[in-house]
Amino acid sequence: MVGKALSAHLLLFLWTVLVASSFPVAALFDPALSTNFLVSLRFLTAGAIMLVFMRERGWPGFTAGMIYSILGLLLAAFFSIMFKALQFISPLSLAALFVTQPLFAYLIAITVGIEKPRLKRLGTLLLAATAALVIVSRADFAGLSGFELGFGESIFLFGCILSAGYNNLSRYATDHGLIPANPYRTTCYGLLAGGVLIGLPDLLLGQLGEFFATVSLGDLSALAYLTLFTTLVTFWILQVATLRLSPSMVAAYGYVPPLLVLCAELLFGITDWKPGYLLASAMLMVSMLLLARADSRSEDTHCKRR
Repeated sequence: MVGKALSAHLLLFLWTVLVASSFPVAALFDPALSTNFLVSLRFLTAGAIMLVFMRERGWPGFTAGMIYSILGLLLAAFFSIMFKALQFISPLSLAALFVTQPLFAYLIAITVGIEKPRLKRLGTLLLAATAALVIVSRADFAGLSGFELGFGESIFLFGCILSAGYNNLSRYATDHGLIPANPYRTTCYGLLAGGVLIGLPDLLLGQLGEFFATVSLGDLSALAYLTLFTTLVTFWILQVATLRLSPSMVAAYGYVPPLLVLCAELLFGITDWKPGYLLASAMLMVSMLLLARADSRSEDTHCKRR
């Protein structure tokens, strides 16, 4: 039980490294490219690779198929909304809004009965969110004070809710026997279904030809990296971790990639040191340790049944 939880935490740390590495890669894409097609190709390619190596290839039944489709669509829609939101808001505003995602995950988990309402856990999540906000803003509180909730902010906030729903639906469906507790299978079918559904609207509008006429070799190289490492591997990690940890614990690891990016920027002299970084980093690490400790003691994780 303890070993499975520990391995899930180690996998999630690997997830944070891969996610952090995806930020500069994602910035390489031509803004003129369809975000829906980019996400669709990532999902379909990663899902097809997994399907080739999957031992159990039997197609899921109607109920399981619907759940896989919803899971895939939740993540695909989040990524597509993220790219769209960046056309209206700054990366700082986007990163600031993303700290709400673990809070949404916890509230959804409480609503559907996966986790129990605990003020201590909510307070710890808020502490981690505050620390992450200091890190992503580079302690620029003046910039954060001018934050306004416009169109870009609103749609990305909705995207955060969709992302928070992913872990909860996967855990709920598995716990209730609606889908098998098979991370590989769930990841594969979720990617395939999500890839089809997110790309279908643009395909029906006849935009496929324009997409391939615009895409460059550099775009395809970036897409290949994101497909293999920040889609295929990271989604599988999320599925494994979701079966062993609570949804809010899994979502809380989303606070860590900005810290890794900050460390890299400080190491290479891109960002100047500020005393607030040390305090924020300590707050974040303490918050993560408190969440992990509470998670290991909570009956909500269901580790004994895994």
